[in-house]
Amino acid sequence: MSDVASPFKIRTANFGDLDAVLRILALGGSDGLTPQPPSELERHTWDRMMRSSESSVYLGEIDGLAIGTAALMTMPHLTYKCAPTAFIEAVVVIPGYRRKGVATQLLQRVLSDARSAGCNKVQLLSHKRHAADGAHQMYENLGFEAEAEGFRLYLAEVPTVVLAARAT
Repeated sequence: MSDVASPFKIRTANFGDLDAVLRILALGGSDGLTPQPPSELERHTWDRMMRSSESSVYLGEIDGLAIGTAALMTMPHLTYKCAPTAFIEAVVVIPGYRRKGVATQLLQRVLSDARSAGCNKVQLLSHKRHAADGAHQMYENLGFEAEAEGFRLYLAEVPTVVLAARAT
């Protein structure tokens, strides 16, 4: 890293940030969706997330524009001397700002907060399709190791992007 201050600001999201997070998820996803107004279900879910003491959502911003997001969930657990386990989900940066350090800074903040919460283990799943786009290398640069085989089971709807990745 250089001595120049980063132009990105990383902060914890709040109740008023639902539209910004949904915009990042739509624009940054592999589907290239057009951002839509939040549904009632999304509003309800966001309210639950914002009220949970074990859930945090982060925003990366530049000049007040939200350009990246990540989520952290800490789970109390009896393993590892009862240290909580941290789960990272939905690390997304919108096109045009990728490979500029936004995701790295988001994850550095998430990992710092996981340490502060007393977590011993951090788990993160990254789809196989991200092996070639730099995401896996970024995770390794941050100290993550590909030491386990990840498994998923969709109990309802399989996301379109997953179906597309399976077809290739």
